Amino acid sequence: MKIADKLLNLVGIGRDRGLPPPRLVAIADGLLVSERHAEAWYLISVANTDLATEAEQDAALDAAVSAAATILGDRLSHLKVVWGRSTGRDYIDSVDGHYRLGDHEAWAQTRADRIDEMRMPERYVALGVHLSDRDPRATAQVRGAISDALGTTSWRVSARELAHLDERVRKLGRQLASTVWRAHAAPAEVISWLVSREMHRGAIAAPKRGLITGASLARLTSGRVVPYTDHLRIYDARGQISAYTTVLAMTDFPEELETPGNGEWLRTLSEIKAIDDDGDEIDVTVEASVRFRVLTKKTARHLVDETRKSAKEQRRSAAKGTAEETADEIVETERVMREVKRDINRSGLTLVEDHPRLLVSADTREDLETYVDAVIAHYADRGITVAAGADEQRDLWLESLPGDQLRVPDLGHVRESTAFFGSWFWGGASVGDASGPAIGYLTGSTPGLVRFDAAAGSALGDATTSVFLGRSGRGKTTAAMLAGLDSAFAGAWVPLLDLKGDAAGVSAVASEYGVPTAVIEITARFSGAADLLRVLPADDALLQAPSQLMLLLPQHLRGAAEAPVMAATRAELQSPDPSSWGVIQRLCADDNENTRMVGFALRDLVETGLGSVVAGPPSGLSSLTTNPGLWVVQMPGLTLPSPESAPESWSPIERVGMACLRGCLAWMVRTTGRREFRGRSKVVIVPEVHLLTKTPDGASFLDYIARVGRALGASLVLDTQDPASILKLPGLVEQITTLFAFSLRSREQVDSLLELLGRPQTAPYQTLVRGINTAGNGKSIRHGHCIMRDRWDEVATVQVDIPSQRVADLLRTTPTSEHANTPAPAPTVQPEIDPFTTDLEDDELEAQAALHALTNLHTEPTTAQANAHANGHPMGAPAPASRANPATGTPQAAAVPAVDPTRSGMPADASAGGMAPGQPAAGHEAAAYAPGGYGTVGPMQAGMDPHPEPYQAPAAEPMPAATAQAARYGVTDDEFYDQEADPAYNEAMYGVYDENLTDTDADDLTDEDEDDLDDDDDDDPDDRPKNRKSSGKKEHVA
Repeated sequence: MKIADKLLNLVGIGRDRGLPPPRLVAIADGLLVSERHAEAWYLISVANTDLATEAEQDAALDAAVSAAATILGDRLSHLKVVWGRSTGRDYIDSVDGHYRLGDHEAWAQTRADRIDEMRMPERYVALGVHLSDRDPRATAQVRGAISDALGTTSWRVSARELAHLDERVRKLGRQLASTVWRAHAAPAEVISWLVSREMHRGAIAAPKRGLITGASLARLTSGRVVPYTDHLRIYDARGQISAYTTVLAMTDFPEELETPGNGEWLRTLSEIKAIDDDGDEIDVTVEASVRFRVLTKKTARHLVDETRKSAKEQRRSAAKGTAEETADEIVETERVMREVKRDINRSGLTLVEDHPRLLVSADTREDLETYVDAVIAHYADRGITVAAGADEQRDLWLESLPGDQLRVPDLGHVRESTAFFGSWFWGGASVGDASGPAIGYLTGSTPGLVRFDAAAGSALGDATTSVFLGRSGRGKTTAAMLAGLDSAFAGAWVPLLDLKGDAAGVSAVASEYGVPTAVIEITARFSGAADLLRVLPADDALLQAPSQLMLLLPQHLRGAAEAPVMAATRAELQSPDPSSWGVIQRLCADDNENTRMVGFALRDLVETGLGSVVAGPPSGLSSLTTNPGLWVVQMPGLTLPSPESAPESWSPIERVGMACLRGCLAWMVRTTGRREFRGRSKVVIVPEVHLLTKTPDGASFLDYIARVGRALGASLVLDTQDPASILKLPGLVEQITTLFAFSLRSREQVDSLLELLGRPQTAPYQTLVRGINTAGNGKSIRHGHCIMRDRWDEVATVQVDIPSQRVADLLRTTPTSEHANTPAPAPTVQPEIDPFTTDLEDDELEAQAALHALTNLHTEPTTAQANAHANGHPMGAPAPASRANPATGTPQAAAVPAVDPTRSGMPADASAGGMAPGQPAAGHEAAAYAPGGYGTVGPMQAGMDPHPEPYQAPAAEPMPAATAQAARYGVTDDEFYDQEADPAYNEAMYGVYDENLTDTDADDLTDEDEDDLDDDDDDDPDDRPKNRKSSGKKEHVA
């Protein structure tokens, strides 16, 4: 800088101050070209630092300083921190194609309306780097004036120059992308937004798409801005004042800054609050513009020497004066400069010259003054002096524009690199999936949406387990239900095991938005449906089924029961259709009295309603439909032990409840492995899993389920209050991808939760966990607020947000809620074609395998088999269950039983469809939530019983249900098989068969007639139970 320029700057009339606004020539991806120079622009990714440890922050800061010295050395750089707005329109665009089931457009619009209602700001950090000068300043100024006068202004740049600059942008971008900033080239539309928004000081959304043409480029800087002494007034196209803006300069910093602490002077921009007239806190939108230069060693040494020499000259001049005394500041400056030069030479100290500015905008002058005072007070508490640039507003504002230059150099600082980059302009909060549905928003220093897709792990080839941890009543179940709803709208098969009976509301929400759904009650009619011996593959069943039976036994019988139960299970697996009921019958028929006592104890328990579901005589019915949708599985009368009780103290009914929980969980997970689920998204939601981890075998069983779910591509959503027990299962911990942590109290649980989060077990983090669900006033619960750890191990605080009040009312899980004690509405009718129809080749292969299995079943049973399965153990294939129509959700009679792929040649315990609700009442419609109000979306099924009583077949039917189903799915008469109409099958299954015997005749049979029809029961010992369903009566299930 020349001496004349220094003198001019000293009096505030430097040459840079008088330059005209920048003339933009071209904007491309990552590139901005003006008449005077070219700049590369990049967007810096937000680093997740709010909950980072000091060691993590120090490591990241050192990496940033090193990268800046290497990449940005002596480059003129421009840092901008600006705010956009998250809009519902952008959210709808981001989830386009993700949802596919039900009225998913209305569901996405509900979330979009909520986003617009919150008016959530979105932070952008942009870095501009000077690439090259194009024309000398004087030449560019004269050329621009002449071209304007002659009307020959050119807005073009040669293709050759653009190609050269583009290559430099890409090269520099590759270097910055590998740093802690993870920078990437800013799209052209974002650069144009950075320029044009300065003319319209509103927090608007950054554009996501679009092309920049010559005309639009010319309009970027069109606008009217009038500077005043302490502010600027920005006018719109109608000549009205659209905003008031003040540019503040940060004139003085403390001698030392601490990080974390007052040194994070750019990260805390979002934490500035003002007080309105009502005394409430309101957010102040503050943006930053910092022009800086990282000095190389050579430049830094030269600057330090100049400063030291200047201080030395002042000291000597003062010594020659009349007072012959030197100011202490001059002596201190000379000493410090010597130490700084020594550090530069020895320890690699780097310096930064920076010029920080803050921009505050408001709609009115009064609000502007309030906001400016709040900003000044905020930084005064941190020892930083901030002041409005009096009579410098024009130049300070132009200086903040991309494409301009430093205009007020005398309001700058030279400091160590750690002091500048310790401002953490790229720090904040960032967590969640990169795409997918929004489940809430960040509550840290950088607000923004949080996205979570429970089924994303399978698509990414990652682990598939998500866990919600914390105390009861803090929002865990509601958050899990929201995740299940999003997955159902995306077309997933989502069963939710509702153990407490308070999750019917999620089915109501799904029904209101047209997603197939039902609340299914598991009762004794589904006997054997959750039998581990029938659900799991043979190798796994040999290990898991005995543990299931041992769990049912009282404590005093377990010691002597382990070996007999294992032996009986091993023998039962050799039978054609193994079941736990068969194991119990073997135990009851054993010669050893103790073994028989074990069998009788088990038989007494499984003959109860819920006990029969896990180990009773197999009925062949399955309640799980394979259609996409959300299916709430409830078990009325289920009693589970309290989390604090010891397993030894569990009552018989509690042991049965635990066995039901384990059996139903395995049942649902293994169902995801069926052929019709190939390529589909599956999300299984299981609450209260801390009850499983109370016993060693239960913990290992949960670990097994997580691994099986991963292998089958099924995503698990687990809900527990006991992170300590989860931590003791390394296999399960390895399967966890996403974790939501709610508040806990005890030291053990808090420390376990912190270990799962990857945070140190120190006082600040322990306090955070204990108070995460406490509102700011300290006297109320903040429901849904939690700590989230995503699949990339990022950790941040999150507020799970329900998209509307209507959805919140339906989801409420309190005992007084609308749906706590009433069943959810039946599934809605789906007029569209099922998008998950399997291909014809798979159907043909499955039909051939089923027919082969049935052929094996038609053979007469051997004597050994008859003896092994006497006394209530069914030999035949299960009775046909109904299957829901994929398009309408209505039941149809299943003709061919599904084949379990885990056992060659054996029919599965359930049909492909399972139970489904009945036919809807004609003309019934229900109101559905819509952004503009409530309106009827379409016909809905009402008054439907998910499990209607068995009906009597009509005497004459124009088209049998089996034939109708065959016609619907394109199965010819030759390919279709009706087992109920096959005399050979019925004779083999029931011993005596009469084609003319109707269901009514069967009902009229006397006990003596039934005894005659059952030959096997004549030889039964007295201590064995009779087979009560051995007659030829057939049960039709709707």
